[in-house]
Amino acid sequence: MVEYEELGFPSFQDYSMEFLDSLMLTNHTYGFFVDWDKVYNKLVMSLFEISLLNGLNKVPSCDVEEKFRELISTYPNVVPILPSILAVRGKKVPVFDQELKQSKEIKFNKTQFDIDEIVDFAINSGLLGLFNNIDDLYSYLLGTEVGLDTNARKNRSGHIFEDIVGNLLEEKIDNFSNYHLVKEDSSVSIIRNKRFDYVLYDEDIPKIAFECNFYSSHGSKPIEVAHAYTELQKELDEQGIKFIWVTDGQGWKKMFSTLSNVAKDIDYILNYAMLNEKFDIFL
Repeated sequence: MVEYEELGFPSFQDYSMEFLDSLMLTNHTYGFFVDWDKVYNKLVMSLFEISLLNGLNKVPSCDVEEKFRELISTYPNVVPILPSILAVRGKKVPVFDQELKQSKEIKFNKTQFDIDEIVDFAINSGLLGLFNNIDDLYSYLLGTEVGLDTNARKNRSGHIFEDIVGNLLEEKIDNFSNYHLVKEDSSVSIIRNKRFDYVLYDEDIPKIAFECNFYSSHGSKPIEVAHAYTELQKELDEQGIKFIWVTDGQGWKKMFSTLSNVAKDIDYILNYAMLNEKFDIFL
């Protein structure tokens, strides 16, 4: 059962109310929205090719197909960046050709491509017509890369919460020379291979294992994780290691019955605010 008395609560109900009332609205730090370093670095790596393609916006529309064909024939290095103009990743783009009534894969590899296929793709996808409708391809691609980077937000969200928790833990143990924190630690021996988000060591002895999860909405994944952690608690108990599940997010407001059920078997379930307030009892 959650050790609510050790955490300073007179009852499980009081603990539950505090947990729900202090859930984080979001874990989106300022760095969540766009990985600007990745965006700019990707464009810097293709500046020469972007400049070459940018010249097409000065070509009359009646001549742009011919000049495009000439450009990719003379400078094949521009071919791999063409899909990104359409906000597509990869050097192979599958399409369904309605005229041929079949799917095909178009290769955008600088050393292996069919020039007629590339030109045909550029015409039919609207890519070729774009050059007469924009002033600067670099600015256009900057916006495209920002849009593509939003696909990575889900992964960033999970890692960001881990980092938020890790930074707090480092602050908490800063004045204790005997403690040190190890991130993504797989050295704690349990039945199944497991890499803990963090393990706090007292000298060389593992003292507390941490798992960190943030859920902005409800779903089946948090429920699966919750039940898996009950088994984890048992294994760590056998080794004398405390287990703290740090979980947060507004999603728990619709899933608290799940948390209440697993709270019977997990000693410490804390959100970020509670970890910040209560962690000193573990030192």
